[in-house]
Parts: sequence; C-alpha cells; structure tokens
Amino acid sequence: MKEARLLFVQIDHVSGEVTGFAIGKIMELGANNVQLIPTLTKKNRPGNIMIIDTDAEHEEEISKFLARELKVSGYHRINTSHIFQKVTFIKKNLTIKVNGVEKSFQCNIKLIGDASKPLSVDIEHDFLVKMQELLANELNSSISLSVLRTTIESKLQESEDRIIIDI
Repeated sequence: MKEARLLFVQIDHVSGEVTGFAIGKIMELGANNVQLIPTLTKKNRPGNIMIIDTDAEHEEEISKFLARELKVSGYHRINTSHIFQKVTFIKKNLTIKVNGVEKSFQCNIKLIGDASKPLSVDIEHDFLVKMQELLANELNSSISLSVLRTTIESKLQESEDRIIIDI
C-alpha cells in the first residue's frame, strides 16, 4: 500500500494542444499518472476533468504549474491509498517466424500475483511497439499491436523459457 493523492482539476478555455503539453509537463513534475475526461460545463461549453495521481511532495509544483499554464485557481484533492498486487518480471526468449525467416529477442514478462500461479501475464506496450517496427522494417510484415499482443500473450502461459510464434 502506498499513500497518494488524486487531484481533480476542472479545465476549460484551453486548447487540446495546450492540454497535451500540460500532461507531459505534469508527468515531468512528478505525477505518477494523468488522465483526461472530456466534459460539458454548466454553460454547455466543452471542458475536461484532469485527474492527476501524485505524491504529496510533488503537489505544490504541480499546483503552481496548473495556475501558471492552465489558469486553474483551485482543484479538489482526495487522499488515497494505492493497493498493489505482487508484480514479478521474468525474461523469456521470443522467436518470431515470418515467411520462413526467424528473429529472436529477449523480452521482459510481467507476472501479476503469485509468480508460480499468476493472476495475469503481460507484455509491455513499449516492447510491442519495437517488435511491430522491427517486423515491418526487417521482415516486411505488417501486424497490428493488438494482434501482436494477443499472439504473444497467448503463448506466455507456457512454462518454457523460449517462445516460438509463427506469424
């Protein structure tokens, strides 16, 4: 369990470009996560609710940034406790075959729950993006991220250290 804060910030009169810029800067200032929910305000104008997950030590700098860049004069804060499942990372060798050509990689696999009997097995998004680019550039194969994720994760349940996938 980790003590944290959720800041609920109402934003209107700000363009999408500025909002996108703000999300990046808020992450740089120490937010753990930033989410944006589109809304309609009381005058039927479009707006957003920004939810910022942060620690107490970063809130003051984030608050100053919100006032300076987004003209936010106040926000709601909820003190929370973040409950975590146990997470273990293991390495597996992954071989992908496309039209008879093989490419091998080592990838990190995230196990959620007890590692001997995980509740969930996950492959990181950044790794999938790199895989997709490599498949396109080196093997001239186009495959969507969702299909790539499903194909790889379906094989992750196997106990072997080496996974072979034929695309």
